[in-house]
Amino acid sequence: MIVKQIRCEARAAGVQALLNYLADDDNFRNGQVDLASHTIGTDLLKRAKDDPEAVAKFDPRQLKGRARHIVDILYSTGIAYNFDLTGLEMNNFDPQINFIRPLPVSSVVSMSASGSFDRSRQNERIFTITDTLGDLIANTKHPTCTRPVDENYIYPIAGRVGIDKVVDDFLNLTIFGNLVAENDKPKGTVNVKGPPTMVDQLQFVTKIGGTATPKIVFAPAGRAFQVADASFGVTASRTDTHLLTVGIYLDQAAAQKLDAEPYLPHRLPVTQAAAVGVPHRGQFVTYSGGPAERGAAAAVEQFLALKIFKPTIVVAQ
Repeated sequence: MIVKQIRCEARAAGVQALLNYLADDDNFRNGQVDLASHTIGTDLLKRAKDDPEAVAKFDPRQLKGRARHIVDILYSTGIAYNFDLTGLEMNNFDPQINFIRPLPVSSVVSMSASGSFDRSRQNERIFTITDTLGDLIANTKHPTCTRPVDENYIYPIAGRVGIDKVVDDFLNLTIFGNLVAENDKPKGTVNVKGPPTMVDQLQFVTKIGGTATPKIVFAPAGRAFQVADASFGVTASRTDTHLLTVGIYLDQAAAQKLDAEPYLPHRLPVTQAAAVGVPHRGQFVTYSGGPAERGAAAAVEQFLALKIFKPTIVVAQ
C-alpha cells in the first residue's frame, strides 16, 4: 500500500507534465510544440478526463520533432525509492512497594523495594525500488492510481507524501527549465544544463504511548513491620520511523535509444526489459533496471553515503 501510493504520486506528476507540455497553448505559440503534436495533446487531455487509461494507451511515437524528443526524455527519466522502515515497541512494568513500622513513634523504620520488567522489540526493513516515468505512465492500469488519497496525519507515509511535487520540481529544473518567472518563459523550454540528478529525503515519525500507575495505600495498624503502599507502573509505547529517499535521474542517451525500439503498450521498452533482471549490488542499496533507473539508484546511494560519512566538527570553548 505504501509503495503503491508513492509510485502513483510519481506517475501523476509524469502524466500532468506530459499533458501540460503537449496541450498548453503557450508552448504551441512559442514553437515548443508543432501543430500536429499539439492537436494530439489536446485530444489526449480531453480523453483522459473520461477514460483513466487514455494516457497509458498513448503512443509517444505519434509525436514529431522537438515534441517527440522532449517526451522521450520525459519517459526515460528514472526514479529510485529507498525505503527504511523502523518500528520500536516498548512495554515496561515497574512495581514499587514501601514498607513501614509505625510504632514506636520515636523510631519509625521504613524500607522501599522496586523492580522492573522492561521489554522492547525493534524491527527494520530496507528495500529499494526503481521505475521510469514511461513505465509508470504506460504500465500502471486503472484503477490502481485513480482513487484519490489525502494526507494521513496519524501514519503519514500511508497517505499523500508529496512525491509528485518532488518529481515536478525536477522536471521543471531539467526538461522544462523553469528557472525564471512564470510570466517570462514558455512552459516547454528545455534546459539541458539542469541538474542530471536530484535526491530528496523525507522522514516521518509516529509515536504512540501511554502510562498508568495504579497505587494502593494501606492504613498502618500495630507495631509490626508492614506494607505502607504499593504501586504498579505500566508504560507502553510504539515509535514508527519511516525514511524515504527518492532519487531522480535524467538520461538523454536512453531517450535516444527509444527511437530504435518498437512501442509496446503496457510493457517495458526493450532496453529496459533486457536489464531489469540484472541486479547491481552497490555499497548501500541493491537495484536493477535500465540506465535511467540505475542512475537514479546511484544518486540515492551517493546521498546515503554522504549522510553516513558526513564529517562532524565539535569546537570546544
